[in-house]
Amino acid sequence: MSTEQQEFRLSEEQLEIARKYDLTEKFVQFLDRHLVYPLIENLEFSHDPLEVENWEYNLLKDTYMTKFIEEKWLDLHPGEPLPKEFEEKQTRINDELVSLNESTKKTLDILSSQEVQESLKQDKSYNRDYLAKNHGIDDAKIYELYRFGKFQYNRGDYVMASDLLNNFRLLSTNQELNFSATWGKLAAEIISFSWSEAMNELNKLREVIDNRNYEGSTLDQLNKRTWLIHYSLFIFFNGNFTASDAGIDMTNAEDAELNEAVAEETAISEEANDSNKDKNKNLSTMIDLFLSSSYKSTIQASCPWILRYVIVALLQTQQYKRLRDVVRAVDVETYEFQDPFTQLLETLFVSFEFDNLSSLVEQISVLIETDFFVSNLDGQQLIQNLQELIFNTVTKVYEGITVEYLSKLFNEDVSVVEKFLEKKKDKVTIEEDGTILVRRQAPASVYQQVYEKTKAFNFKANQILNTAFNRAEI
Repeated sequence: MSTEQQEFRLSEEQLEIARKYDLTEKFVQFLDRHLVYPLIENLEFSHDPLEVENWEYNLLKDTYMTKFIEEKWLDLHPGEPLPKEFEEKQTRINDELVSLNESTKKTLDILSSQEVQESLKQDKSYNRDYLAKNHGIDDAKIYELYRFGKFQYNRGDYVMASDLLNNFRLLSTNQELNFSATWGKLAAEIISFSWSEAMNELNKLREVIDNRNYEGSTLDQLNKRTWLIHYSLFIFFNGNFTASDAGIDMTNAEDAELNEAVAEETAISEEANDSNKDKNKNLSTMIDLFLSSSYKSTIQASCPWILRYVIVALLQTQQYKRLRDVVRAVDVETYEFQDPFTQLLETLFVSFEFDNLSSLVEQISVLIETDFFVSNLDGQQLIQNLQELIFNTVTKVYEGITVEYLSKLFNEDVSVVEKFLEKKKDKVTIEEDGTILVRRQAPASVYQQVYEKTKAFNFKANQILNTAFNRAEI
């Protein structure tokens, strides 16, 4: 929790807004309990601290994080002695820790030796035969690495868990267990704030889940992709990555429309404020992924609340050329999910009921501070970008608006609006009666419009050709 978050205090009305639009309950079904914990901890903003502590205890009481669980229990039961079952559980955990340490120590020592490191190859079958023949490491011993990694993760030793699960994957040919180990390693890297490693694990999971020859059912693939979307928010709202780092496939002909948009928007990303540049790159990558055909379909079918984060990313990066797709999705999902962010787009681009904006801006201001993921961003910058979007949209509908009316839409004092307009003095004129007139640029010539619409054709054609050649080589 940041210092700004700690200083933020909610009124009763704001508390009601935060509780009404909190998404923690929806996230619980698509996250490991260790990843749910920080979301519940974040609820201290809007709920009774003792109630939050009780949720934390119930969430993690079945894990092996005994010290943490004992502290939570004592906080919830002041003056009471610890039940005997805690001591018994600690004994069982210690016994299992000793057993797994002993059963994996020799294997780990062998794997870390220079001789073995030099002998191992990329071929897993060769490595397994070599290790079994020369060092007695069979399938059972390899599986112990998985068990120990899972055990350490359950204890809260995420660094050790990550190393063990990685060693297991290097040797195992069991695809199901390898897939499970990758999920575990991804969670461990997220909790450890190892964002580059977390993105690598996310890419490994995407390679399996997004494969056209995915072995599971369509429903299972949809479910796995939904989990992946929720895990990825931790990375996209924290780490610093470009589209290529994140493994976004820009050569897929199926996403040709996405390629065109990315090509056109490169200049926008380059003009981002230096202090937010890394965040913008990161969120741009998220936009590209979530608005690709398969992920957009997943969001609409399984988790429409993720639209909140797509809209926030658009506001942060100001990639408004992608708004049309998002507005369409918001309009389709109106009966499934609504929050102040989706209602903002609906108001600005569908209903044009601008009088609702004041209330929506107030609610959005609360969620910017209280939403676990959104609160990682610069709240002031988000509000400024929001005001910019409102101003540009409303002044396209009305030839002139008053300072007082704009003040109402922004949910700000007139003095704040006047400062906002001062920065636009080369683009607006304020009449004596307070009416704001926007000086319009002359429309582009027909030639320029045709050029703008066709300039990405060459890029798109090259991508399709590359895709065709790549497939021919496979």
